[in-house]
Amino acid sequence: MFELARLRPITRACRCAAALLSGTAFVACADGGDTDGADADGDPSSPAVELSASAIEVLGTSDSLAVVRDLEVLADGSVWVLNSQEPYFVGFGADGESLGAHGSPGGGPDEFPMPSAFVAGGWAGEAWVLDLLHHALIRISRPDAGREEFSLLSTSVPRGSVRSGMSMLDSSVRTARLGREIVVPHSTATMDGGVLQFRYGLLGADLVAVDPETGGARTLVALGDALEDPSGDFIQSDGGLPLWYRLWASCGESLVRVHDRVRNQLRGFDGSGAEVDPIDLPPVPFTEVTPRQFAGAVFALRQAEVTGDVTTRLTPEDSLRLVRQMADMVQGTPRELASYLPRYVDFRCSEDGTMWLRPMDLDAGGLSGGPMWLRIEPDGAARDVRLPDRFDALRFTPSRIWGVSRDEFDRPSVASIPLPTR
Repeated sequence: MFELARLRPITRACRCAAALLSGTAFVACADGGDTDGADADGDPSSPAVELSASAIEVLGTSDSLAVVRDLEVLADGSVWVLNSQEPYFVGFGADGESLGAHGSPGGGPDEFPMPSAFVAGGWAGEAWVLDLLHHALIRISRPDAGREEFSLLSTSVPRGSVRSGMSMLDSSVRTARLGREIVVPHSTATMDGGVLQFRYGLLGADLVAVDPETGGARTLVALGDALEDPSGDFIQSDGGLPLWYRLWASCGESLVRVHDRVRNQLRGFDGSGAEVDPIDLPPVPFTEVTPRQFAGAVFALRQAEVTGDVTTRLTPEDSLRLVRQMADMVQGTPRELASYLPRYVDFRCSEDGTMWLRPMDLDAGGLSGGPMWLRIEPDGAARDVRLPDRFDALRFTPSRIWGVSRDEFDRPSVASIPLPTR
């Protein structure tokens, strides 16, 4: 039995927002005002492009698919997916034929104790997965050719330093090809300074470029130094952590883009680590959040603590009851609550440099996005694109969006949507 106590805001030079987690308050202070001057609408001026469900082209499906965590499209048109359960890897040829399924959990030499995500862009024409416990990139697209892996272990990238998912609810660690190197996030943050500073350390990880051919590693961008400090007047409290996402992507052969929450920009760094011109983003998608929306956003975190793990789900009735209780406990102005949440929850690039940014959807619940994505051309021109319902985008090419389409029974299929010509 969890007893929900009435939360009280803490005040300092500013008023603070409080919400419920772990039976304690999490507290954040809003800035004196938004530095980007955004309004509550947050939409680009052009009307949204609507992609119809009738345009979805299914490549293939398999009884083995559960929840598709990641997807990689190779140059020959084949597609491999990272599954949430054994078999971890399921492949489809360019014509939809099965390329097999393999990958089991465990600590053995041919097993995958913690597969995290694919290397975006692949390597040498193959699909590679980052396994966090092996601390290695492992080729998975040629299961009959024997195992090939590249260890990340070095003095620059010690074991356990490639870590931290994009958010608190996503264990996927993004890696990406950049020319002849692979970029990995690297952090040596510890708990010595407390939980909040540890979280900031993970958000400000270094992006390290590793050369698979030589084993060399170099710091490409130190995010903690390059980006504006997002903490502002955030006040630490027991159980209180910022829920912002760490978003970056390789946007071509020699360019990395990183979302800067404070400047409301996509900052750019070339292959040498030198900064290039940033991309100014449209006004943020929201600047105010109701207590009910806030409770819905953090519900999955609270549910995991109530049930004892991240997979067990409450009944719909208990879920609604818990959300209502949480909403009753939330205190703070709508602008203060909004400052606590991520504005965007995913960021992808195609090889031609087109950027895709996914706003957080307050109506969807959880720290997730809805069907709307923001498409940003290399010159900075931005436009909303609405994807069909029940289509989850995972990779973007210059001509297609690749992902998973789910039918009315929630059965997944690997599919794509052709992009309209400009």
